[in-house]
Amino acid sequence: MTLIPSFLARVGGGSPVLAFQMAALAMLVSEHSTLEIIYASTTEYLEEGKSLNLNCLIRHQQNESSQLEAHWYKRANKQNEAGFGEEMESLHLSQNSDPTAKVTSSLLLQIQKVNQSDSGRYQCRAKVKNTVLSAVGHFIRVNVTERTEVDLEENKALRVDSGLEEMWTVVTISWIIVCVKGLIM
Repeated sequence: MTLIPSFLARVGGGSPVLAFQMAALAMLVSEHSTLEIIYASTTEYLEEGKSLNLNCLIRHQQNESSQLEAHWYKRANKQNEAGFGEEMESLHLSQNSDPTAKVTSSLLLQIQKVNQSDSGRYQCRAKVKNTVLSAVGHFIRVNVTERTEVDLEENKALRVDSGLEEMWTVVTISWIIVCVKGLIM
């Protein structure tokens, strides 16, 4: 399936012939070169201390591997729309045997213990150097919430409750054993 590039949407009220010519050119170019970023647009809600894993799949031609650059960027919630934001992770590939094969590469961004400063919008971008091929993924919003004392107290209460439950279970089983032994003797 060939996707029509976003610039065609801007043709809008223009000439239908021009739109057709641009679509034909886009399909011709896309048959020879493909660069796509694949992942869902989503919002991640995490508590401080949890792990964040974002995976960017990049579909491209094998012969473009040595020229492919891919990066995860983070834009803070209040940062303006100009620019990419802070580069978080990057991928550089080397070429394999079949240069015409379409391959999928993966760029994984991992943050082991998130904190509130990790909140923001993350986006994967890829480009093939020395060409016009580039691709941009959706934004993934990450909201990191502060771990509160109430959460810690609830966890402590749960641990105490489960300890009492275990003790109550042992007492109950012991009582049953004593009763059964009394019936048997």
